[in-house]
Amino acid sequence: MHRRLLPACALAMLAALPAARAAGKPEDALAAVIRAFLDKNLSTDWAGVEKLPGIRWAPLPPTALQNCLPDGGCFTRQGAAILGGRKIAVVATGARTIVSNVYLRNVTAPFGEAAVLAALREASLSTELARCPVNAASGGGTNWHRISGAAVNTGIVSIQTSCSGKPCEGFVLTGGSQLPPLQPNQVRLYTEQCSAPEADRKPVSNLLPHEQLAHTLAALIPPAGGSLPDWKAMAAVPAGIEWQAGGPKKTDLSFRNDPNPMAQSAQTVVAGRRFSVMASGSPTQVKTLYFDEGGMHPKGEHMLGVLYTLGFAVKLARCGPVYTESTNNWYSITSAKTQPAMLRQSIRYEGNQVQDAYELRLDGTLPARDPRDRNPGVNGCR
Repeated sequence: MHRRLLPACALAMLAALPAARAAGKPEDALAAVIRAFLDKNLSTDWAGVEKLPGIRWAPLPPTALQNCLPDGGCFTRQGAAILGGRKIAVVATGARTIVSNVYLRNVTAPFGEAAVLAALREASLSTELARCPVNAASGGGTNWHRISGAAVNTGIVSIQTSCSGKPCEGFVLTGGSQLPPLQPNQVRLYTEQCSAPEADRKPVSNLLPHEQLAHTLAALIPPAGGSLPDWKAMAAVPAGIEWQAGGPKKTDLSFRNDPNPMAQSAQTVVAGRRFSVMASGSPTQVKTLYFDEGGMHPKGEHMLGVLYTLGFAVKLARCGPVYTESTNNWYSITSAKTQPAMLRQSIRYEGNQVQDAYELRLDGTLPARDPRDRNPGVNGCR
């Protein structure tokens, strides 16, 4: 991703701005930038990045993008530096007020991954290889390292050494201990089992994220001829959901227009994509499941089509109100092997990125109708 993001903007910046210089060994200068980015006292706003040593930044405010980036950033600020003699093109990305990532592309002689990691350890930082290529033949060219230390916030530094099989060098600095999400075409190439021998490593997922999500939802629909699951049975479904301890609790779900009195929260990671999960129901039965995506992903996926390939008939039942930035449609999900269910697919659009949310009603009912709802075939409902 470094190569796609940087050349069009930051490389021009490298020539247009007088570059700041950081003396010393190149790897030490880069380690100083990484340490400063993770410093507990660094402000995460757009002015805060001006404290990163050796980088000259374009004037504020940051640039608002027409289409948000794959990392979720909708604003950018360009920069340039010469670190120990290496010319570095820099781009910071994030939201309107917060910087989330800093990209650095080396356009001269490489630092070398081993040298950079050694310099970080010399700077009293711990490094842990958290994500890496499944094997040498997989085509992955990036390693993700989790960086921690006594005086810094934990963060992630990815180091890219191959761009479509050709040598290159790029670095991405990301705040927080969680690994940034992979792009859909990367989940088969990378593993988070980097300490295992190559032959034993499993990819983040053998399925694309929307394919894995379809399998997860399908596993939660009760089999035909049975009853709705109780709370214990739901927790035992092998769908990769981590339920909060303590079981269901009495909860006011009026904010979701949900009359059920009990709820239990959870979380799940679907092919590297994070969802918050909540189940609601009566004291004895689970009736509804909610999945809310934590980030965004490229538009164009067809999760409902995957449900169809799994043997489900998917039929549009109702469309929500007309919005320009989101859709909220209900579908009946039926098969010979399962009880009928209703699924609401809510998609929020932001340029080329989308964010998904789902409501799976295991009892096959639809909620009370909003006056603005539309029937199939009416006013663009299709």
